[in-house]
Amino acid sequence: MKVPRMSKAKMFEQLAVSHLAAIYGGARSLSDEVTADDLVQETYLRAWKYFSSFDPETNCRAWLFRILRNVWADRWRKTQLEIPLSDAPTAVAVEPLYHWEEEFLKAEFSEAVAAALSELPLEYRWAVLLADVEEFSYQEIAEIVSCPIGTVMSRISRGRKMLARLLRSSDRQRRPQRLPFAGGRQG
Repeated sequence: MKVPRMSKAKMFEQLAVSHLAAIYGGARSLSDEVTADDLVQETYLRAWKYFSSFDPETNCRAWLFRILRNVWADRWRKTQLEIPLSDAPTAVAVEPLYHWEEEFLKAEFSEAVAAALSELPLEYRWAVLLADVEEFSYQEIAEIVSCPIGTVMSRISRGRKMLARLLRSSDRQRRPQRLPFAGGRQG
């Protein structure tokens, strides 16, 4: 008896669409809400276009994150080539902030962690997010970001250390300074 093959649309829905929240969370960690929507849409358009080359025996989530990274990198390169419309010297480049939406999170980030993550250099931010938020293995991250596994391990380690330093300095800035006690006995 022959088992009927699943249609391409059904298979795509089963394998790829189920990771939509994770892909949106990854896109949102790199950009604002509108840009994240565009990144996710382009990621899924490319995934659909090349779905016939996807091997269902492999990790679809990692494949989608690789596409997301490529879409983001293409967009980033394109914006680096654009000439700004404003010649005003007061124009300031704004780094994206993390305004995570609860339904797309596995664990909620505090404002301090989100701000510290946004200050990490992009290659370290990608490594930390893929390892600690998305829980990919070193091997999967290496495939997603197209670099050796040793580089991935180094970026995760350095990224975590930078993140810890940023969080400590942020914590010190938020704590009120202690004033010396003036009513005590001098001995």
